Amino acid sequence: MHLCRRMLTKEQYTDLSVIEKQECICGWPTDTVNIDLNRRDRLIAPSPPYHSLILFTPGNPGVVQWYIDFLCKVLLQLGNGFAVRGSSLAGHGLDDNVVGTDDDHIMQSFDREHLNNNSGEVTKDKQRNFAIPWTMKGQIIHRAEWINNILKDWKIKHPTSPLPKLVFLNHSIGAHFIQTMLVQRPDILKRTQQIIHITPFLRFDPPLLTKLFLSRTAQAYRYTIPTITSIVKVLSAILPRKLIDIYLNKVMRLNCENGRRIALDVFMNDKMARNHLVLGFEEIRELSECSNDVAFRILESIQTSILFCVNDQWAPESHLNDLQYMQSQSQIPNNIHMDYMLKIQHDFVVHTEQIDPVVEYCVGRIKTNPSNIKRDSVGEESSSINLRSRL
Repeated sequence: MHLCRRMLTKEQYTDLSVIEKQECICGWPTDTVNIDLNRRDRLIAPSPPYHSLILFTPGNPGVVQWYIDFLCKVLLQLGNGFAVRGSSLAGHGLDDNVVGTDDDHIMQSFDREHLNNNSGEVTKDKQRNFAIPWTMKGQIIHRAEWINNILKDWKIKHPTSPLPKLVFLNHSIGAHFIQTMLVQRPDILKRTQQIIHITPFLRFDPPLLTKLFLSRTAQAYRYTIPTITSIVKVLSAILPRKLIDIYLNKVMRLNCENGRRIALDVFMNDKMARNHLVLGFEEIRELSECSNDVAFRILESIQTSILFCVNDQWAPESHLNDLQYMQSQSQIPNNIHMDYMLKIQHDFVVHTEQIDPVVEYCVGRIKTNPSNIKRDSVGEESSSINLRSRL
């Protein structure tokens, strides 16, 4: 169900069609983006227009609009044969119909037992089921339904053509959602050609002091969530938007103007803040401290790339070292390629100078896939980025 449709007009992307829209997925209006190459030969070119579909899943706070510039650059560098689809996490976005209205949120319980009991249902008592945006299980169900809709749409538009191969591009907790979803959905796994995790939040094991603080805050969610959302509501009412923008730019050093604009829209909305916190605290409570070697072995037929960065509490360098050791002991398969990139951060997407190195990394890894090389005769992987391989 398409709720709205609007075209982006960006002069720097004249070779691309970038369409943002809202689709109802698991009962939740969800922001999505479709990015395709403008085909100058569309009148004579055979259908379908691409053989591989890049599916992007963001990290929490899960707003796909942050990543559109990044995804456009990836597609432009890949060229013919590819298209990109991305979507926000359920309940995470810029509009009230996406994050839930006051009426939706009133009397909603974020008690863990209540949510876990209802996370398998799309609706609850004919209303939106908040277990979809507020639990990891719900977000995984939401991811799978989004992909189901994409593949159904392909079959309608190209009934005589084979389904495209899927390339999963994931950031932060999005890596966990997709890894778990693929383990649970062998039919989607069968279509999967490649997985790329950017600074993945696959386990919760940060440095000790950070771990103690975040764990205690997450365990006290019944008190911390109402307190934080109340503070957000008060600050958004009394502080000028311009003042907060200056703080984000000068103090937090978020030098991407569009990224700051989205951040302001996201975090000055107390309902969005609640969705972000309820889900985020569950991630902290429920993610294992150890790597899921079983999932890696189940996905051993898929070329997987994992990118780590400096000073990352969600995907610290110790996680890279652990994976390399497990691989050396044959505890996880050799299909996993791990890298460590200097001068980028976990929130790379809101730092303009960090986007291009990550774009180049992703494009380079996709071009190493034999299927892509065979089809498009692409060049060798670029080595110009500031990257240090641990293998």
